[in-house]
Amino acid sequence: MLEISNHEELIRALKANEVVLIGYYDPDSREGMMFHYIYRELQKHADPRILVLRVNTRKNPEFVKELPTVPCIRVYYKGRLVFEQQGFFGKLDLDVYVLRRSIRSVFHGLNISFRI
Repeated sequence: MLEISNHEELIRALKANEVVLIGYYDPDSREGMMFHYIYRELQKHADPRILVLRVNTRKNPEFVKELPTVPCIRVYYKGRLVFEQQGFFGKLDLDVYVLRRSIRSVFHGLNISFRI
């Protein structure tokens, strides 16, 4: 999992990869700690062709103004936002299950053959 720190890195990642999964989090918050575990589990199931990135909003506050809330997970397909999850339920297994099912559903609807 790579951590990006500016918009230029984000734009390069979106242009160079078909599917990009980005997690925005604040590591100093309770939700940020939960995010770390959820995102790590989600990455274990992700197709290796999916670029998995994260953004520390504490270090990079310029990203916060474009987000509805932190933590937030976004999935991009060919540079276009196709999925967004705001916040979590607070239970690791349930959060990972819901994220995987939701992203799979979006992939199925767009006829994307990536595993998550």
